[in-house]
Amino acid sequence: MPTTVFVADQNGFVVPLNVKMEKTNSVAQATLQNMIAGGSGDASLVGTGFRNVLPEGTKIRGVSINEGVAKVDFTKEVNELKTSADEQAMVDAVVWSLTGLESINKVQFMVEGHMMNTLKNGTPIGDPISREGGINLQLTSNLSPSNATALTLYFEGKSNDSNFSYLVPVTRMVPKRADQNMIELTLAELAKGPHSDALEPVVSPELKLNKSAVAEKTATLDFASELAADGGSTNQMVNSIVLSVAANADVDKVKFTVGEKAPKASEGLDLTQPVLIPQTINEQKL
Repeated sequence: MPTTVFVADQNGFVVPLNVKMEKTNSVAQATLQNMIAGGSGDASLVGTGFRNVLPEGTKIRGVSINEGVAKVDFTKEVNELKTSADEQAMVDAVVWSLTGLESINKVQFMVEGHMMNTLKNGTPIGDPISREGGINLQLTSNLSPSNATALTLYFEGKSNDSNFSYLVPVTRMVPKRADQNMIELTLAELAKGPHSDALEPVVSPELKLNKSAVAEKTATLDFASELAADGGSTNQMVNSIVLSVAANADVDKVKFTVGEKAPKASEGLDLTQPVLIPQTINEQKL
């Protein structure tokens, strides 16, 4: 059963990874079980530089799902992490893993049967948490949340030996504008690249968007020049654009054009048809 779980890379970023688990009727419970450090899920991470974020020894006391909210009861180990960064990575990973399942929109954390406002190092868990809170959140000190727009963007990460490359979702806060177009804003921020030396850009700053349109949940992006990655894979760039656009706009497909014509084929990509949002991200080639 292919499932996407969120794990941590060597730089602490939370990253989606497609893994295969045994079929089960308790998918949410099995997904969390797969995310416990030192458990059976570690076998899927060999050679990636990734690690599971639920602390070793953690047990899942129970999972109940009601009206889109998964209430998850963990044992005390989840409240024994050393830093707030580790706590936030764990919370992000659990929320984004479970909300990737069809029946779940939010996650309510419990520890040893009790609701808690925060974990030991101050990470809030009092209310049900959704993907709207972002992932790998980048905050700007002079930007207040009321005047900001949250964009989730996908950049490239690499294992320390550079043998495994993957896409990393990052939520960036940008100034809110009255006339903002979420797709054009997404492409502009992708072109600026990541705000971290640990990530690599996938969209060239020279790639200019002429215009965008959305019809029947398909976004059409018309570029001024042929699609070219910023020193990397064109396939990775297309996935980065498609995933980023889908994260910030209500679309199922993305159609690429150059000067309102189909782009040239590259790396075996057929861009004459709209690209579906990838269901599998960062699949390890064993």
